[in-house]
Amino acid sequence: MIPTLRTPAYGGDWSPEQWDEATIDQDIHLMGEAGVTMISLGIFSWAFLEPTEKHYDFDWLASIIDRLHAAGIAVDLASGTASPPAWMAHTYPQTLPVDKRGVRLGFGSRQQYCPSSPIYRAAARGLVQRLAQRFGDHPAVALWHIGNEYGCHTAQCYCDICADAFRVWLRNRYSNLTELNEVWGTAFWSQRYTAYEQITPPREMPTFHNPAQDLDWKRFCQENLLSLMRMEKEAIREYSDRPVTTNFMGDFSSLDYAQWAKYLDVISDDSYPDPADPAAAHTAAWTADIMRGLKAGKPWLLMEQAPSAVQWRERNSPKRPGQFTLWSVAKMAHGADGILQFQWRQSVRGSETFHSGMVPHSGKKSRTWHEVVRTGEVIQRLAPVMGSSYEAQVAVVMDWPSQWAKESAIGPVSDAPFERTRAWHRTLWEAGIATDVIPVDADFRKYRLIIVPELFIDYPDCAQRLREAAQQGAHVIVEGPSGVVDEHMKAVTGGYLGSLRELVGVAVSDHAALTGEVISPSSASNSRGDAVNRLSRAVGVPSACTWAGLSVVSEPLRRCLERIGSPAPDMRCGMWAEEIMPYRGDAWQKTTDIDIIAVFDGRGGGADLSGMPAITRHLCGQGAAWYIACDVDALSRYAIATLVCAYARVRPVMADLPDGVEAQRRGPYLFLLNHSDKSVELRGIIGTDLVDQQECRGHVMLAPRSAMVVDTGGHAALESTAKGKQ
Repeated sequence: MIPTLRTPAYGGDWSPEQWDEATIDQDIHLMGEAGVTMISLGIFSWAFLEPTEKHYDFDWLASIIDRLHAAGIAVDLASGTASPPAWMAHTYPQTLPVDKRGVRLGFGSRQQYCPSSPIYRAAARGLVQRLAQRFGDHPAVALWHIGNEYGCHTAQCYCDICADAFRVWLRNRYSNLTELNEVWGTAFWSQRYTAYEQITPPREMPTFHNPAQDLDWKRFCQENLLSLMRMEKEAIREYSDRPVTTNFMGDFSSLDYAQWAKYLDVISDDSYPDPADPAAAHTAAWTADIMRGLKAGKPWLLMEQAPSAVQWRERNSPKRPGQFTLWSVAKMAHGADGILQFQWRQSVRGSETFHSGMVPHSGKKSRTWHEVVRTGEVIQRLAPVMGSSYEAQVAVVMDWPSQWAKESAIGPVSDAPFERTRAWHRTLWEAGIATDVIPVDADFRKYRLIIVPELFIDYPDCAQRLREAAQQGAHVIVEGPSGVVDEHMKAVTGGYLGSLRELVGVAVSDHAALTGEVISPSSASNSRGDAVNRLSRAVGVPSACTWAGLSVVSEPLRRCLERIGSPAPDMRCGMWAEEIMPYRGDAWQKTTDIDIIAVFDGRGGGADLSGMPAITRHLCGQGAAWYIACDVDALSRYAIATLVCAYARVRPVMADLPDGVEAQRRGPYLFLLNHSDKSVELRGIIGTDLVDQQECRGHVMLAPRSAMVVDTGGHAALESTAKGKQ
């Protein structure tokens, strides 16, 4: 991943410009105590690197890099362009971004730049060129760090410069205005354009925007930011061949990380699960699996995590004892080959004063410091894991443009970004199934089970490759809303699902979303009003419910439910449902190649769907395609996953683990992660634990919030008959 590193990267973001010489000396000494092997420098240092326009001062940075190199610490050197200095905002106020309302934002925060500004771009390129020229071949520089969290605060700028750039982008995308008018559907609401100059960004409007225009605007904005990163990489390449990265932010929805990954040598991520969230361990696994999938399974780098509490939530809980080490090892379990933090020394001034650091305000007196040292020891012991592969037989497909299309569409529903994709990943993670998160253009051939939730845009090529995978024996699960529009936001006609219809054997005739309870003065119900409101009191409103019931038709699915509990729990979905029909033929009884697995049973909000298919299976070659016409809840999703995994011959990494214990495997290394508050006994564990350097001869004890990484030496751990211990 990073050629010059022989052990996993461990360290964090350091800002020596904030400190005096005595503190800097102390920090380099403490880095040795903590086992630091890499430090990120210069991320927010532009004002010190270029104190006035075109007058550069790199000597202080050179001194720091030399001292780190002498201490045996590698440098992740940032381009410094994430936060332009005050002189730029003062001299060139037109470089400041403009929001959707037309308000130009002020200086005093970060990312205060217009991505289209030629002044900003020229200054950024000039700074990066000189940094690369000065430090491009320095033996300490192991990695280049371009920008920082692109789009986190300024994903879109609506200024006149961006408007001009948008029009140029549209000219390059479409052959002429006739084509643009056609794909944008400008015949609607008299929006037809007769000159490119008439086109503006989708700023604040009297009412709804044009969905196709809005989707193209999102595409332009992400490509505009991507061009900044590519510009800086090109400037670096003039003087340096060291690998290049920029830090992603997990499932951040504004940028298509699958496209960005193509231009990066190393994938890196910032991860901040909330310690107060019982599902935080899943958040860490979810974002890690996204990062691994961006480069077809190659190792990646955790660029930022908090040693303890962050400062930006409304209330900020610290990590619990052992959790910092546990979550660090968990990231390596999911493919990371390095663990860095924000930040090295906790700031005493500024917006991130109360964001934790590896060196806290209380210094070595803090529990955090002792965990930092312990984690450094553990991470270095995991050096043998570096480069080892993570093998999964299951994949969940994730698509950023489909998320943008859902956001741009006016209806049918508005959900949290990637809500269904994340839900399916969590079900598999909770079941102990190793899972990749992959983009739509990934290679599907290696997977036995492929899950495709909420693929809002219809992709014929993706549908064809899914069909080929199914014909070769894979099982494919598709869940709505999928195949609803084309890439230009034109609705799919003849039944939603578009090119996926042939794969799953069904089409969606109507969306049937529930609304939930409607609260308005006219809908308010009370005993006195109901006594006289003879018309409205007789009206049924099943769509006011928040769930609908499903009845199982498939006997194998019924048995999966019986394994969950006795009596067997019922199946339910949430507030999304669809009416489906056979893709060929107009009646279910005429269809012989589609199995109905479950139907809506009329409970909850499903009164008008009663008896209609909710889950189907379509045999396809040696495999099968399953369609789920609703957003099944966690319990129902688990039962379906259990059934389809059985058909697909997919097993968990390790069976019968106690509550709270996660197992992952990279090559011969078995990761056992105890997220619970109880010690657990695990049986059948044979090999060497790299964490505590102990031999495992069968029975092992795993403490609360702790981890083991067992080198099985080629011997698979036996299936565990584990039991929890108080």
